Amino acid sequence: MNWSKAMKTKLYDIDLIEELAKPEYADLLGEFTERRYARDAYVYLPGHHEDLVFVVKTGGLRVFLAYGDREFSLAMLKPGEVFSSHTRAHVLAMEDSTLLVMPTDRFHHYISIYPELSRTIVGVLGELLKQTFSIIQSLMFKDASQRITEFLLNEARTNGRPGPEGVVIRPGLTMEEIAAVVGSSRQTVSSLVNDMIRIGLLRKEGRGTFAIPDVAKLESFAPCGD
Repeated sequence: MNWSKAMKTKLYDIDLIEELAKPEYADLLGEFTERRYARDAYVYLPGHHEDLVFVVKTGGLRVFLAYGDREFSLAMLKPGEVFSSHTRAHVLAMEDSTLLVMPTDRFHHYISIYPELSRTIVGVLGELLKQTFSIIQSLMFKDASQRITEFLLNEARTNGRPGPEGVVIRPGLTMEEIAAVVGSSRQTVSSLVNDMIRIGLLRKEGRGTFAIPDVAKLESFAPCGD
């Protein structure tokens, strides 16, 4: 399996908070206002009347589409990442979060002054588009076991650390939240995770923490393709 094609949770590698802290961007930083949101609060909904660009300062957000009772996650936004309210996506605070917010037209003005920022925005939009197509492909051609396997392998690749029982991962999400990420139900995800534990592909290390004893065996549990 090519791990780079497992579901990504981070949109872009540049931390915009760090960029904005540079002296040359002092005027731009001063144009942002702060907004705070409690865990599980909706930040934006489809049809939101404000047209804003926002940067995550602290906390974390989930960007997702919803159809009826099903949700399809597009991205997890971490501190330093940028997004816009002018989409058809829902944006939910996964934890207490602080955003830096600016009207889109003002942001466009500053992009013309600082063209290097436009490369960051284009990169974010390009990654989001690729992520959306990956989600559609995954939902159409992969079953739930393949999607949860991709999620676990991606966690091992991006956040895993060596431990005595294998690669230790701590997704930081509940089963319900993981189910939303992979486009399945909580019951299905819980059942699959328990099956993996039963046959030795996973070990429960504690609340929200797992160890993968043999990554190659987990890859073969539900082949995810190239």
